[in-house]
Amino acid sequence: MNKKSIVLTDREYKVMDVLWNHEKALTINEIAKFSSYQKITVASIAQVIPRLLKKEVIHVENFIPVNTKYARTFLADITREEYMAGEIQGLFHKTGIRSLLSTLIQINNQDDNDKLFRDLKIFIQEYEQTRKDESS
Repeated sequence: MNKKSIVLTDREYKVMDVLWNHEKALTINEIAKFSSYQKITVASIAQVIPRLLKKEVIHVENFIPVNTKYARTFLADITREEYMAGEIQGLFHKTGIRSLLSTLIQINNQDDNDKLFRDLKIFIQEYEQTRKDESS
């Protein structure tokens, strides 16, 4: 599956956010417990998990005993960075780089824009140096 084309609903993203923030596999109850989102319940997580499994962004890591039953634990198969790269790539293909940069500039304050431009200049210089090194 091409993980760059993953589309997550708001609830799916909230579940993934909890999984990304924890290094160990979590049960549905643990996801609800560690979630900072107030409206994410065990029931809503139980509805989201099959969709995330179908999208192949999580997998069942283990079965652990909980009271008198067993619970599945889940781990993310895609990193937050991979997901964000896919989101940005999708926006880039829909709107173009000029539109993305224009929007970033409009939503940021002057200090943030100054930092953005400094970072972009450094990135461009590093990219150009890498290209020179590769062609030599």
